[in-house]
Amino acid sequence: MATEAGADIFVRVHADGSENKNATGILTICPTRNNPYIPHLYAQSRALSDAILSSVTAATGAHKRGVREVDNMSGINWSTMPVTIIEMGFMTNPTEDRLMQTEEYQQKLVMGIADGIDLYVGNQ
Repeated sequence: MATEAGADIFVRVHADGSENKNATGILTICPTRNNPYIPHLYAQSRALSDAILSSVTAATGAHKRGVREVDNMSGINWSTMPVTIIEMGFMTNPTEDRLMQTEEYQQKLVMGIADGIDLYVGNQ
């Protein structure tokens, strides 16, 4: 869909889960340098992931969990453009789950993602 729409980047927005109900924070996910499908998108995807993670955690004050690099996600491996997944918090943490449901926090998340995209685009 993103390719058909002529998008320059692909940002997937998710909420995380864990067996540990105390787990908190935000992370982004991108392909590895040696991804068997899209190694040519690694550097740009990593830069996009870093920019969004930095901006979203600054906007929200959430714990920064880092960038995870993976090769086993079809939503990444089929991308034709720089791609990241943002895990914006834990639905399995009752406090964080309630926070993500508030309009105020959602606005912070959206602004952080938008600022991260602006940062990424400005560095390209």
